[in-house]
Amino acid sequence: MNKSSKAIFWVIVFFCVLIGFDQFLLRVEFKTGGMQVAQEFYLDFRQRLISLGGTSGPKSVEEAINSREVPVATQIQEEKSPRYLYADGSGQLQFADSMEDIPPQFRKDAQRMDE
Repeated sequence: MNKSSKAIFWVIVFFCVLIGFDQFLLRVEFKTGGMQVAQEFYLDFRQRLISLGGTSGPKSVEEAINSREVPVATQIQEEKSPRYLYADGSGQLQFADSMEDIPPQFRKDAQRMDE
């Protein structure tokens, strides 16, 4: 019984240290250096581990697109202002939310995008 109680004690100590390290990386904000990179990696890794459990994600791309919820503020903004499509100086297609966002030299060729 003595060996098993020591093993249980050290397992509990290990998990307490692990939880303490987890909370340290969640709560302390590093501004620069290698610790910031390590923290970003850990947070991403932790989020992926948590998302592996519990809920199952969409089974197809269509389900993922259909299940995405658009915030009400975004829906209202999209309804109010049309988007514009224009070609820049190098011939690349560009999108703009308003005519003011388009450089003046390209405004005459801009096309309004209707849904």
